[in-house]
Amino acid sequence: MYPLTNILLFALTVSARCTRREASNAQQQSPEKLALLPANNNLTTPPSLNNEGGAGSPTPTTTASNSSGAVGCPPLMKAVAFNGGMNAGMFDTIAAAQDWLTFSPSIPGPPASPHAAAGFVPMMAFASDVPTAINLINSPNPPAWLLTFNEPDYSYMGSTPTMSPSEAASAIAPLISAAAGKQTTKLVAPVTADPMNPWLDQFYAACNCKAFFSAYNIHQYHPTSAEVIDNINSFRAKFSDKPLWVTEVAPGGSGCTTSWDEAGQFMKEIYAFAKGSGFIDRVFWNTGNEIGGGDQNVCNSYLLDTSGNPSPLLPMYQAIDCSSS
Repeated sequence: MYPLTNILLFALTVSARCTRREASNAQQQSPEKLALLPANNNLTTPPSLNNEGGAGSPTPTTTASNSSGAVGCPPLMKAVAFNGGMNAGMFDTIAAAQDWLTFSPSIPGPPASPHAAAGFVPMMAFASDVPTAINLINSPNPPAWLLTFNEPDYSYMGSTPTMSPSEAASAIAPLISAAAGKQTTKLVAPVTADPMNPWLDQFYAACNCKAFFSAYNIHQYHPTSAEVIDNINSFRAKFSDKPLWVTEVAPGGSGCTTSWDEAGQFMKEIYAFAKGSGFIDRVFWNTGNEIGGGDQNVCNSYLLDTSGNPSPLLPMYQAIDCSSS
């Protein structure tokens, strides 16, 4: 796979998202979220990575989160995904999210506030991130959770690395060995672009490592919440022995027809479903920051615009309490 330096250089030159191809599986037309590091690649490791939330202080929730709607949601369910061009200060601006991710094992940009450091969930997006991930879990302050490979079944414009199930099994083997016997860091399973294709089955068969993961992972983009819920339930019927993380979700489709109010209602319905499901632990709304280039799959789903100012959707996100009323 590509060396980490190549991935970082690539991240400096390419936008973080584009409209992706329709999934080959006719059940879903989900968009590919370009798994790129943010444009600012001054990566800093948080001072502490050992809480039950993301990567910081021992207290997983914050006053800001509780005062902005998260109090009605299960602990740590209300989360947000950031794309290229983000900085950790955006998480502070959003306030209502309890944890966050971007496509890196380390926090990009300037040093994060204690609030942002506490909420960060590191990601081992590529095979080239494996050595960094091993260093993280062996560090004095290992993360409570580590996300593993991000959509290895799809390459954006032929530029982001893909892996076959057997290649991914070989790539993750050193991490599995390093994590064996440790109780400090829990691993989240790889997530595919098409959740119902056979990639995951083949990966688990090749790595014999299914038991090492503490949660499954899914991405979902459809015009309606009903379609997302149907697909999540189909995935759950197949993978039902662990909790599920939804690490990307937004109203997506082939055209930009979703209004801000419709996006807010979609969001409300997804979080209410997640709370009532009994198996979904976290929902990362995509996206925390606006993506340039007219990506139809996150149209009117961003919480902050390219200047870091609140979008019309941010107050609706802040008010989300995971209730159906």
